[in-house]
Amino acid sequence: MKFVKNLFSAVLAGVMISFGGAVYLACVAAEKPQLGAVLFSLGLSVILIMGFLLFTGKTAYLLENKPSYIPYLLTIWLGNILGCMLMGLLVSLAKPNLGETAKTLCEAKLGQAPWQTLILGALCGVLVYIAVDYFKSDDDKKSLPKYLLVFTCVPAFILCGFEHSVADMFYFAASSAYSLYTVKGIVYILLVSAGNLIGAVAFHSLKKAVLK
Repeated sequence: MKFVKNLFSAVLAGVMISFGGAVYLACVAAEKPQLGAVLFSLGLSVILIMGFLLFTGKTAYLLENKPSYIPYLLTIWLGNILGCMLMGLLVSLAKPNLGETAKTLCEAKLGQAPWQTLILGALCGVLVYIAVDYFKSDDDKKSLPKYLLVFTCVPAFILCGFEHSVADMFYFAASSAYSLYTVKGIVYILLVSAGNLIGAVAFHSLKKAVLK
């Protein structure tokens, strides 16, 4: 029962990130990527407020948990993919122009060398960790700084071109030419996911060592 609950929570997180991804695609199509980068923050904000399970928000704590944390993370990763696939299908059917924008975006992503993808994923992992970890601190969850950090870290990783695995799951699912089912798509998502994990775990570990 807990597995099902976690899976559905992760699906909803994937759906919310997809909403952010959809509005970003719409803004890119309208030649307003900066606005899209800011509005993308909607997805992470809702996830944090409602407590949905997002892969990039949980990876940092891998080393301080028991081995059972690994299947927990995999469940979240799978649920995020399912949510993104559902939203990608719906968006590509209802708004084909956004599917074309996603196609262009995916072409650029697949043009990166694997080591570039890994590094860009790690850098994104650091920024998402900062936003999520501060939001879940014991301070007032309605305080303005918590939201300001989300609405700065998220646009920062998007405008820098850093790679977020869950957002990329949506872009590939929405694309009219690329798919999570292709070998290239699968390898790419795995690389970004690994990068997100490495960046978040490394930064969290360094922060704990420095702030002891």
